[in-house]
Amino acid sequence: MGRQQGAIDTGTFKRTALLFAEKRNAFAPDAVEALAADIVRRLANARLQGQAIDAPEIAEDSIAAFCDALVQPEPDAALRFIQDRRAEGVTARGLYLGYIADAARYLGARWEEDLLSFLQVTIGTGHLYALMRALRAEDPPAVPAFDSRRCALFATVPGEDHGIGITVAADLFRKAGWDIDLQTDSDHDALVAHVEKTRPQIVGLSLSTEQRLDALVRLVVAIRILLPHVIIGVATSAKIDAKRLHGLVDIDLVFEDATTAHLDLDRLIMLRG
Repeated sequence: MGRQQGAIDTGTFKRTALLFAEKRNAFAPDAVEALAADIVRRLANARLQGQAIDAPEIAEDSIAAFCDALVQPEPDAALRFIQDRRAEGVTARGLYLGYIADAARYLGARWEEDLLSFLQVTIGTGHLYALMRALRAEDPPAVPAFDSRRCALFATVPGEDHGIGITVAADLFRKAGWDIDLQTDSDHDALVAHVEKTRPQIVGLSLSTEQRLDALVRLVVAIRILLPHVIIGVATSAKIDAKRLHGLVDIDLVFEDATTAHLDLDRLIMLRG
């Protein structure tokens, strides 16, 4: 089932699942645990934030079967489960507010009760996140079109000590006519709350050291859950390999400098406009 069938983008699902598997291999267990806990908490809250009419009631044995598929090492079982539900007529919105939200709560409860291992939980949450990214809702409010106002949020990754570069970049973008919301020295929760409140269409993040790579990953995942269609770019130091960054983080762009950042963002805006 592809893009045109069932509102599930299998390419996005498989890429995101692979990215998450790479995260489990690259980061320390405590960083992976924090990421998994974030995903469980944020996806579990989806039903509370959605309208009741959009959140179907699902039998617990069906959620249990879904979770059994989610914790399988290979992602295909989880994808097939959701494709089967879609074929039965469940809307993409219903899948997200129903199956994904309920499965996040179920995984979280079984994790707290030590009924699932750390590995099973991180595999399951990774597949849940990948499914969230792959769903293309049919009937929710439309994604706002990108327009010529050129607005963006620029922020340092939580824990970063160097905010000069992104401050200079913000000034350059403003001189070019952009409306830039600059946030520096914010911790993770404060920055995510700001994103949820302001709902930017473009986010530019600054990362100067690989020591904060896990913080970048955690932040990007939180933003993607809140705003699945946002454009996210990262400006890094020359010491950080752009290919490695793309292989670990769910981002659209790695910025080389302000000039190429302008061109890259303009290209993406035109594609999504």
